[in-house]
Amino acid sequence: MTKLNALILSLIVSVSAVSANARILRGGDLVNNGGGIAEKNVFYAYEKLDKYIQICLKTDSCKLTERQRGLLQEIYDHMSLEKASKQLIFASEKNAPGSFIIDGLVRVAKTGSTVGSPIYINSDLLYTKSEAEGYDPVSIPEAVAILVHEMGHHYGNYTHEELDLLGVRVSLLLQQKFISTPLIPWNSEISATVFNPNLTTSFPEVLLNVGDDVIDISEEYKEAVACVGITVPIPILPIPDLELLNKKPQASILHNVHWSKFKEKDDTLSVMITGNVSNNCVYKTNIFIRNNDSKINITFRMVKSSTGKWIYIKDSLGVDQYKDPWWKIIRLPLNPLQTW
Repeated sequence: MTKLNALILSLIVSVSAVSANARILRGGDLVNNGGGIAEKNVFYAYEKLDKYIQICLKTDSCKLTERQRGLLQEIYDHMSLEKASKQLIFASEKNAPGSFIIDGLVRVAKTGSTVGSPIYINSDLLYTKSEAEGYDPVSIPEAVAILVHEMGHHYGNYTHEELDLLGVRVSLLLQQKFISTPLIPWNSEISATVFNPNLTTSFPEVLLNVGDDVIDISEEYKEAVACVGITVPIPILPIPDLELLNKKPQASILHNVHWSKFKEKDDTLSVMITGNVSNNCVYKTNIFIRNNDSKINITFRMVKSSTGKWIYIKDSLGVDQYKDPWWKIIRLPLNPLQTW
């Protein structure tokens, strides 16, 4: 068995068996009765599914057969009909024994055979026990595999094995482009997720996972990044350089993302995420990636609830692009976290 086939098999098994503008995806608000982080990931995958499918259709890296490509194109072409009504419904096999048993096996999801049929998601199988004695939620790429499988049933008499493989093909491509960074290793309660769709023509999706919430800060990131025209150096940190004639990039990449600082006071946790930014800038008639030592800081706060869950504090988000070049020779002992 090749390494690729082994990876595909393992994924099939796992799937089948800010500012005021930052969007917070909460359980009952947007996805019927789905309440946890896994349910949010399923909903987010559903919301972006046409975009993810299009990426797969446009690249040979998805390794689709003609039959797979034809089915995936059908799903993409009918996405507006699929989403014409509330399609996702979360339920539990434990609470209703037999409701998710198909061909003698308990499935992670089920649906009908017509376009737009409701898709029932088995919440029991959306979490797996982790090494840290917690529970890991299904990821966005894994949720995409589930949704592609279920929607495939709407377009003909395809076997579960065929649809598993198609879903995994799309999911594997997405996994190459998703970066997930938890605050504490092997614990997904607080984490950041970045999806870079294309190196030269798009902006990343940037998500913060806090407790049971997914906070989409993609627009805040897009507003913060800039192509710097002229820089007047100020050799003192943390005072920023004076930047003139800035303009918006054509596209951007966020990479090397890591948690750089945090401070806990009473029940409030203040954190900072730092990453490298590569912007696609237009200079004269040329368009290309220029890094130029650009970095970005993402800061926010959260509070611990009476149940022990962390809750994101609305309006606590800050997203700032900056540079830390060699001429910053004077460093003042000012910790940005102290100003929160």
